[in-house]
Amino acid sequence: MQITPIQKVNVVEEIFEQLESMLIEGTWKPGDKIPSENELSETFGVSRMTVRQALQKMKALGLIETRSGSGSYVRQVNPDDSLQDLVPLMVLGDTSQQQVFQFREIIDAESIRIATPIATTEDLSRLEELLGKMKQSADNGDGEKFSEYDLKFHMGIVEITGNPLIIRTNQILQAVLAESMNSVIEKMRFAPGLDYHEKILNAMKDKDAHLAEKLMREHIRQNYHYFE
Repeated sequence: MQITPIQKVNVVEEIFEQLESMLIEGTWKPGDKIPSENELSETFGVSRMTVRQALQKMKALGLIETRSGSGSYVRQVNPDDSLQDLVPLMVLGDTSQQQVFQFREIIDAESIRIATPIATTEDLSRLEELLGKMKQSADNGDGEKFSEYDLKFHMGIVEITGNPLIIRTNQILQAVLAESMNSVIEKMRFAPGLDYHEKILNAMKDKDAHLAEKLMREHIRQNYHYFE
């Protein structure tokens, strides 16, 4: 990628976008030293202060790191770092519950769409077993155990996708999702969840990805209403 002259009024943002693109496209790789402020200033045709502001934004986002007396280097980005930062931000309350549900609908609906055609007999048996444990927990009036197996049921669908990004995102946010699940069970109890989980599992057994996704969206949206 070639650096191009700045056209936008917001020159800091355009410099940032060009530098970010160079990282994404692999022009600079993790560990590479990037040009100095003076070099970038001359190349872009802007002031050092403007370049510095763009670099500060990159540093704040964890894209580069500054080594004293040496310069700035492309940082080895670990997806876990960024995702872990989401956890303290997702403080559960009446408003943020909606945000958790929105996240769940996006992830769970897409996960089941991917998982349904490829789910093996063993995968479905595992989900059947978890549904059985949910029913047993409901019979015992044990909301905590019900919530635990409910979350494992959803995580089981995510794992069937085989997509490491989806799986890892859910693993990192387990504490947030578990707290949300507990709140749902406290409000709506057991029957609605059991009904939808059974319908969802049957759709998966029938390899009906469209129906499974539809049911999953309905299930998550039903939960919305208890917090409106």
